[in-house]
Amino acid sequence: MAFSAEALRKQLGKYKFRDLTVEEVTAVSRAHPNFSFSMNTYTFKDGSQKDLLNFSGTVPVKYGNSYNIPIRLWILDSHPFAPPICFLKPTANMGISVGKHVDAHGRIYLPYLQNWSHPKSTLIGLIKEMIAKFEEELPLYSLSSSDADRQSELLSYIARITEGETDIKSRSKIGGVRNGGCFNKVTVVGAGDLGIACVLAVVAKVQQKEEPWIWRSLLCQM
Repeated sequence: MAFSAEALRKQLGKYKFRDLTVEEVTAVSRAHPNFSFSMNTYTFKDGSQKDLLNFSGTVPVKYGNSYNIPIRLWILDSHPFAPPICFLKPTANMGISVGKHVDAHGRIYLPYLQNWSHPKSTLIGLIKEMIAKFEEELPLYSLSSSDADRQSELLSYIARITEGETDIKSRSKIGGVRNGGCFNKVTVVGAGDLGIACVLAVVAKVQQKEEPWIWRSLLCQM
């Protein structure tokens, strides 16, 4: 579907600076036409939730060879006076290279974000710095076929137990599985805490002794 600034404006009714946000996002769409935009629920670390504008796509990175690095940015309702929340969005055959600018959950940390200040800071400027930093230190690597199969199986397993969610990386949710009268809670925070969600969910299953192979697989990857 083609990007529509007018349609986006209607969706951003709760954004404090809607016109400024639409203006910036329109510029991003022109510079990166492969990006897709949507409104989804973001779950913060304190458990609170908000429906936020987010966009995902790939950015071109040269690191010896040329790579398309998948990313996802969440735009807060106080934008442009607050920086976006940024994540890698790896596929099942990609692993995260933890480094200076990326943590184990795929969240992206950059000086540009730390020093965010409107009007000097913009989404276009952020993406440019992101590309520059990724060209210094590639944030993703290709998994072997066996590792990719294990990760794919693990993602599928977590999706089955989180209330039927089929793509837990594309939507922020809180789910749980019942075990002996209590809840083993699985929280997926802003599409970045997949690792934590996996561990909690696996522990819940291991306690029930239903899926011991996944526990062994997880230990091999930790």
